[in-house]
Amino acid sequence: MKRLLTLIVTFIIMFVLTIPTSAQQFEYPVNQDKSFVNENKFYQTLNKDEFQEFQDATYSIRRKTSYKETPNAIMTFEKKTGRYFGQPKQELASSIHPERQVYFFASFVQTKDTEHWKHTIIDAETKRPLEGGSSFKRYENPNK
Repeated sequence: MKRLLTLIVTFIIMFVLTIPTSAQQFEYPVNQDKSFVNENKFYQTLNKDEFQEFQDATYSIRRKTSYKETPNAIMTFEKKTGRYFGQPKQELASSIHPERQVYFFASFVQTKDTEHWKHTIIDAETKRPLEGGSSFKRYENPNK
């Protein structure tokens, strides 16, 4: 009985995983046939409450790209700012088509006491934030 149940569950999982991307329903479907402003123009119109580069940023990225390329963009940003420690790439959300156009913004600032990182992914069509994150690291003086 357990063997039959395991076989049925395995079959269902395999069936669900083999549905082609074109047959899936996405909350954010493909929009690669549409044209959007470049990343610099979009950033200038962006509400600064949603994302603003650090003042005196050491390194910043502004990029218009497909959603499937965002894990590579995040990994590149982390490598260039010393935040990458060999962790796996971020997984794509299943509700967003991989070919959907998005804006990727990231910023990094380093002072003598702290480092700050932040990034956001914004849908090019709806102009809504899809994902993002931030972190910081404080340096302690060992001689105190």
